[in-house]
Amino acid sequence: MKTTFQYDHYYAYQELTEALKTLVSRHSDILTMESLCKSEKDRDVWAMTLTNRQTGDPLAKPAFYIDANTHAGEVTGSMAALHTLDVLCTNYGEDEALTKLVDTMTFYVIPRISVDGSEVYLTTPYDLRSADRPYLTPVQQPGLVPEDMDQDGVIRMMRIKDKHGAWKICQHNPTLMEKRKPDDREGEFYTVVSEGMVQGEVKGEIQPAPVLWGLDFNRNYPFGWFHESRQAGAGAYPLSNPENKAVVDFVLAHHNIGAVATHHTSGGVILYPPGTRPEKSADPDDMRRLREIAAMATEEMGYPAINIFDHFMTDQENYSSGAFDDWCFQDQGIPAYTLELWNLLERAGCKIDWDRRDAKSEAECLDTLTKVLAWCAENAPDSFEAWTPYQHPQLGLVEIGGLNLKFTEENCPNAFLLQEVEKTTKFCLRYARSLPQLAIDKAEVKWLGEDLAEVTVTVGNEGYLPTYLSQEAKLLKTAKPVKVSLQGQIQSFIAGQAILEIGDLEGYSGANANYRSCEVKTGEHAPLTRTVRWLIQAQKGAEVTITAFQPKAGRAMLKLVL
Repeated sequence: MKTTFQYDHYYAYQELTEALKTLVSRHSDILTMESLCKSEKDRDVWAMTLTNRQTGDPLAKPAFYIDANTHAGEVTGSMAALHTLDVLCTNYGEDEALTKLVDTMTFYVIPRISVDGSEVYLTTPYDLRSADRPYLTPVQQPGLVPEDMDQDGVIRMMRIKDKHGAWKICQHNPTLMEKRKPDDREGEFYTVVSEGMVQGEVKGEIQPAPVLWGLDFNRNYPFGWFHESRQAGAGAYPLSNPENKAVVDFVLAHHNIGAVATHHTSGGVILYPPGTRPEKSADPDDMRRLREIAAMATEEMGYPAINIFDHFMTDQENYSSGAFDDWCFQDQGIPAYTLELWNLLERAGCKIDWDRRDAKSEAECLDTLTKVLAWCAENAPDSFEAWTPYQHPQLGLVEIGGLNLKFTEENCPNAFLLQEVEKTTKFCLRYARSLPQLAIDKAEVKWLGEDLAEVTVTVGNEGYLPTYLSQEAKLLKTAKPVKVSLQGQIQSFIAGQAILEIGDLEGYSGANANYRSCEVKTGEHAPLTRTVRWLIQAQKGAEVTITAFQPKAGRAMLKLVL
């Protein structure tokens, strides 16, 4: 895929901002840039709007929304969001299919929500969930705090000899640690913790310190929000984080958004809502559509698609919620997918069973570790450090070693970044094409008298999704009807009004098309088109404009000379 930028490393804030500004300067006719809000560290959360304004107002076209880096460390997502923008801009005017997308649709892209947290993640050894601001306590509490003790730029594992330790060196592979068996009494044993320093007095057993930067932006959205006592990182109240509030305000202000992709890592899985209740509790047609769109993600990305609640949640009583995808679908009725990009385990040849909820056996865990280390040794050799003695200023002689998990497990190594972002863009472009799209299929004028005319118009939906997007939207009463207007040099309306509401239009996903054993068939279904008629007084040669409009399905216009 032709692009302006190279996707061979991860962009920190300044480089990402410069890349966005470069695209705007080169493609100012189709791309604009705005700041949603300022972070605590005075960084802008950028929002990009991509469409051909010569073909219509951005708000008057069906819109596809992408965001990324809700979580600070999931930087593959921001590169994928940038890549999609890059492909659309760079190929505009050269690739017919991509040009048509930009001409007929609007793309909204927020490449990085957690701008402060991601900067810490990319420019320091530290890892964090969302933002580098204290949460729950103003200062770090006692315990072991992760720190890059050996100054190699990575916080790895640290093992300490301890006769009470739960770990021992694996007898089959000394690189690995394995748990002690119930009868293990003789030999050397270890406590294994994060590389780091103990905050406070060192006494007794080493315990991890409570996380200082514990905010989780994807627990702060207003649907299904729970208090911190139930859900770690939830924030003081829904949308208490300015970044979360800015995202919600943006979506609500752009009523044409009809499809959402929110980029995360990792796991290599496509998640679709609902995430707070079983799939069987949702409308069957909604779920069918979500599965059919997700099947395109599997085709392009190679990742399975699963329902969040039924297959992704390991605890269906104390499930995680307050997430963006659930707010989109269960509060606004907008189809939304969380794309969990990159899967180290799959690359290493490990089998992943999303329906298996019981813990893996120790043998399975060791097999996974063995395969992961072998893959990293071949494909990302700089990511691994063998156990190396280190004289710790508090703990004495320890050993430090292990993987750089930030760029092996949580994100792909640089060499694999282009592959990951390209397949994400391929799916997103196909997903965008599923949006509803109004069209005026037919218009006729029949003169019934010298100044009396009958105007007949058929309006259709050319998209896969219905104009109402989902039955969920109907239940929430967020779905709006299609309106058709007739305006211009008209003396009076004898029958019909200037603006008529014609209800909903199904997309071709609602055509009740089914395979049978020896044939295919289209059954009875709700209308994909509707015909309206006006009886008007006007002069021959008068000019009129027919307009069909619906917020999610855009605007179609036709000018007629009577």
